[in-house]
Amino acid sequence: MNIKTASQLADEASKTANDAIESTRAYAQNAVNAAGEKVRDLRREAEPTVEQIAARVQQAVQRGLDAASTTSARAQRRLEQAADVTGKYIADQPMRSVLIAAAAGAAITALIVLASRRNPRDDY
Repeated sequence: MNIKTASQLADEASKTANDAIESTRAYAQNAVNAAGEKVRDLRREAEPTVEQIAARVQQAVQRGLDAASTTSARAQRRLEQAADVTGKYIADQPMRSVLIAAAAGAAITALIVLASRRNPRDDY
C-alpha cells in the first residue's frame, strides 16, 4: 500500500492547482488573441464600407451642388427675360407703368402703416 504523507498530498494539490491556473491562463490568452483578431477583421471589413459611404455622400453633395447651380442659372435667365419684358412694357406704356408703380407703392405703404398700428397686446 502506498500511503502519502500530508506534505505529498499538499504538493500534489499545489501542482494540480498550478496546472489549472496555467491552463486557465492559456485559455484566457487564446480567447483574448481570438477576440483581438476578430476586432482586427471587423475593422478591416468596416474600413471599405466607411469609405464607400463617404464616397456616396460626396457624390450626393456634388449632385446637389450641380442641381443648385443649374437651378440658379435657369432662374437668372428667367429673371433676365422678365427684366427685358418689363423694360419693353415700360418703353411701350410709360404712363400706365407709372400708374401701376404708384398703385403698388401706395398698397405697400398702406400695409406697412396697418402693421405698425397693431396693438402688441393683441398678440397675447
